[in-house]
Amino acid sequence: MTSTGAPGSNPTHPDTDFPMFRLADAYLMYAELVLRGAGGNAGTAVGYINALRQRAYGDNSGDIAGGDLTLDFVLDERARELWWEGHRRTDLIRFDRFTTSGVWAWKGDVEAGTTTEAFRNLYPIPANEIVANPNLTQNPGY
Repeated sequence: MTSTGAPGSNPTHPDTDFPMFRLADAYLMYAELVLRGAGGNAGTAVGYINALRQRAYGDNSGDIAGGDLTLDFVLDERARELWWEGHRRTDLIRFDRFTTSGVWAWKGDVEAGTTTEAFRNLYPIPANEIVANPNLTQNPGY
């Protein structure tokens, strides 16, 4: 249904807007890009991070200084801020921590965790998609 109560344009799939990014995600992206050398200003990045943390803490007790802003910190902050929002797998792949570098409990079906094969950074292409389009080739390892 639209905001006026009229039926949507497609009865099978909703045509409502879906928020793709929160301001917090944009702030964290900015900080990461500054650290990766894509431009911007480190002071602004720290200010953005502190704005997020002040909202979360309710005061400035969680503020960081410029020296605290590292890629590891940004990855951890993304985990805290974007909990359950579907970003973690992509973040871990981008930071090279998903397969061969990162280890956490039960990763690789081992209680203590273990690294996994690098091909798992990509999903397999579904078989029905490959059958429908013979120009596709399965991702390596699947």
